[in-house]
Amino acid sequence: MKILFALMAVLAVIFFAPPVLKKFNSQGIHGSTDKRVMQSLKDVRHSMVTEERHTFDVALGLLQAFHAQEGENAFANAVSGKTPTEVVDMAKKEVEAKIAAGEADFKQYTSWEDMLSKKAAEDAPKKPGGQQPPAPLRQSQRTGRPSN
Repeated sequence: MKILFALMAVLAVIFFAPPVLKKFNSQGIHGSTDKRVMQSLKDVRHSMVTEERHTFDVALGLLQAFHAQEGENAFANAVSGKTPTEVVDMAKKEVEAKIAAGEADFKQYTSWEDMLSKKAAEDAPKKPGGQQPPAPLRQSQRTGRPSN
């Protein structure tokens, strides 16, 4: 009976340890290849609130674009071992440097916050101007029929 209890305890630890440890370790980005880093980023994103997630997504997109020319796994090496706040700060520093240098892609922005607000406005769903709301599917009045 004691052996069965010990075996069940070991199996329980094996079963419950990975999800519990993953939850406690989800604040860091880890991986040596781009594929592993992307999985880690996905896990980190799920634990963020919407406002932080948008800033984080913009920062990741910019860092991927900046490090794409450096070769394979350059992006993974740049963000591995960092927290989401450190990733956003790294992207902010690089964007501020590019704005100060006057690069063509960043001339329209005055600062990191200005770029975030403009990107948020671009990503917001747009409604066509001057368009009437759609007609209801079923009219409540029927014409051409006598009412009793």
